[in-house]
Amino acid sequence: KRLYGFFPEGQDSKGIYTDSEICEISSLLKHLNLRWSKVPRTYIILRTIGHLDLLDNFIDLGFSDYWFPVTERGLPLCLRPSVRAAFVNAQSLILTKSMDLEKGEKGQHCYFKKEESLPFEKKEILGSGGFGQVDKVISLISFKEYARKRVLRTSAFRGRGTEDIKRFIAEIEILKRLKHHHIVEFVGSYTDPKYIGLIMSPIAQMDLAAYFTRANVSNRHELRTFFGCLARALEFLHEQKVRHKDIKPGNILVDHGTVLFADFGLSFDFTDANGSTTISMVNGMTRRYCAPEVALQESRNTMSDIWSLGVVFMEMIVVLKGKTIQYMDEFFKQHGSRGAFIRTNLTALLEFIAELEGIGDLSDNRALGWAQQMLLVEQQLRPTASSLVASITALSKEGEGTGFCGICCVSSEDDFSNEVDEYSVAQYLGVL
Repeated sequence: KRLYGFFPEGQDSKGIYTDSEICEISSLLKHLNLRWSKVPRTYIILRTIGHLDLLDNFIDLGFSDYWFPVTERGLPLCLRPSVRAAFVNAQSLILTKSMDLEKGEKGQHCYFKKEESLPFEKKEILGSGGFGQVDKVISLISFKEYARKRVLRTSAFRGRGTEDIKRFIAEIEILKRLKHHHIVEFVGSYTDPKYIGLIMSPIAQMDLAAYFTRANVSNRHELRTFFGCLARALEFLHEQKVRHKDIKPGNILVDHGTVLFADFGLSFDFTDANGSTTISMVNGMTRRYCAPEVALQESRNTMSDIWSLGVVFMEMIVVLKGKTIQYMDEFFKQHGSRGAFIRTNLTALLEFIAELEGIGDLSDNRALGWAQQMLLVEQQLRPTASSLVASITALSKEGEGTGFCGICCVSSEDDFSNEVDEYSVAQYLGVL
């Protein structure tokens, strides 16, 4: 049988297994035992050391290939010391470069040659743009599902290709150091002869633009929480010295009621700069959401992100008030300068805010106040992300307007002490 060909007699007669060989062993195991096919590396080690009979026990205990590399202390306690030692010594046979691909910021960028197979199976295309594509993949190691963004290496040095590749590499480097529950998670990155790839989590159900078209009365409580959560995420970005530069509903994902900032392809990392202000030419922007200073190619900083989020906030309010984005667009075409965008039709904005204040749930008018401050033409008059968070969460802490922020973001981690006063907790819960 083909499977036997991978295991010649004698432990030392087989060298290190390649990713391609491990993938083929997994495929062959599907016909033998489906559970075993999901842990081909564990199968190889146990078969090599003569303890294949323990494989089902490993699986039952929750052990998987994702645990590698392991130490003797990281193995099940039921194993004899000699078996543990043999297992650890033999794992060098299966520690291929793909094992490093799902380690997040702790992992290394991986390089795959033409003859080396990637440890992912493509499931479906999620979207595509001018120079890249996003698809849904499943890891052949952890069997987790991820979103994968790829750009063609062949496009480099051809037209805009060089700039596109630089932007994508910058996106990888920025995302790698951002860990926040409202920002997509960096899983890993790689290069093969044809593509540069970025692996991310989660695979969101939709973006905020799609959410707007589907939202109804039952979604409004959920939608209200997005104000505080997005403000908190933007506060984190700016604290990490990152300007997003392209905040819009299409770059905000919604996954099981959680919003996440995504697509950092235009972002600016000012960690090593003197400040966040730049005056360079704009290489990419979304006209509807960009700040006036960005459209005019004037100096801009983190306040430009605030403007963009302010436009998003206005659209969120429109939906909360029971109207559609199309209704907003038609209003702007018929009022003020008849400009299509907020930055080109500030008169229509004031009239639109006045109209929204009189319809729907009047408690949502608080959000109109935040948005109006964020959409001031003078950059220095706009609130910072931190002050915006303070305004939104202050209502929640006072017991008013609690719906404007998810419980995950009402308080920052700094607001909690290491020790909790049980009496205070009991009082808060109404037990005492």
